[in-house]
Amino acid sequence: MNTVISFSCPAHLAMRLQEENIPARAKSQWISDAIRLKLDGVDEDTIQNASVRRLMAALLSREDCDPHLKEEILRRLNQ
Repeated sequence: MNTVISFSCPAHLAMRLQEENIPARAKSQWISDAIRLKLDGVDEDTIQNASVRRLMAALLSREDCDPHLKEEILRRLNQ
C-alpha cells in the first residue's frame, strides 16, 4: 500500500533529481529507495566507493565477524 506524502527540499537537490532524468513513473520508487537506504543506515554510494582497506577495517569493528577472518584482515592490514 502506498501513501501520498508531500515535502519540501532545497532547490539544488530538486535540480539534481531533475538532472537524473528519472521517468515520472519511476521517481516515487527512486525516492522511496533513497529514503529506505537512509533509514536503514546504509549509504550505498559510500559502500561502493569505499577502499578495500576501509571495508576491512569496518569488518574488524563488527562483533559478528568471524575471528579467523579478523585475523586474516589484521594480517593483511599490517602488510
